[in-house]
Amino acid sequence: MVKAGMPSPQPIAADIPTSAPTSRNPSLLAWRDLVANLVSKEIKVRYMGTALGFLWSLGNPLLVTLTYFIVFTFIFPSRQDRFVLHLATGMLHWTLFSQIVLMGCEWFTANSSLLKKIWFPRMIVPVSGILGILAFWMAALLVYALLYWPLGGHVSPALLAYPLVLVSYVAFAFGLGMVACVIHALFRDLRHLLEVALPLLFWATPIIWAPASLPAGVQPVMALNPLYPFFIAFSDILHDGAWPDPVDLLRCVLTGIVMLAIGLIVFRRNADRAVERI
Repeated sequence: MVKAGMPSPQPIAADIPTSAPTSRNPSLLAWRDLVANLVSKEIKVRYMGTALGFLWSLGNPLLVTLTYFIVFTFIFPSRQDRFVLHLATGMLHWTLFSQIVLMGCEWFTANSSLLKKIWFPRMIVPVSGILGILAFWMAALLVYALLYWPLGGHVSPALLAYPLVLVSYVAFAFGLGMVACVIHALFRDLRHLLEVALPLLFWATPIIWAPASLPAGVQPVMALNPLYPFFIAFSDILHDGAWPDPVDLLRCVLTGIVMLAIGLIVFRRNADRAVERI
């Protein structure tokens, strides 16, 4: 729904808030000014020199959604119920995942100058990175919300489950992003591998297709995809207005927690070594 932006240029010393702690304080709250500075710089750099600035974050998903509507309503009409809503729902959340994973590769390398000049908790880099991504993604979510009813969506009590699924989904993506961050700093081929692997994962995820359309023997194989329960839950809530299956909901939560824990462990054990290599 919204294009991944350009990696942030390497920060310079002038970007560091004057109030940044000078001691080796590991608390992220003590470094909140630096986090805010990095997020603000990412937002400013993304559309630097443009006339509309942040409004482009609204225009792009709006144009993409309208394109889906015209193509799949008038040119290639789909037999699936409210297919444009199903597709827009899937693309909205796929874009968030792909941005976190791909841009996660650049979190250390794009901030190498700052990382080498001063000490600060390494976790600040991925935290500010994902906050910047979420800031732009919220603009796409706003466009989706405005078009939700025209595309055939309806408000239901099932929307109460959406925050839980979304938080678990972001936790899963953030865990992968942290792993990608340190591995890419050590092995620069990772981003190229991900650019090949993500399109394959896209087609293995229920975004273009619905599980009911699959042959009986194929669906269990596709269900092994860790993204599968998330997109089924998103479709249940936002497309069908139904509560997610309890098993799918539990799987979403556990997958998010486990991947976030793995990401934190990998990041904490390898962050310093990765910074030395960039």
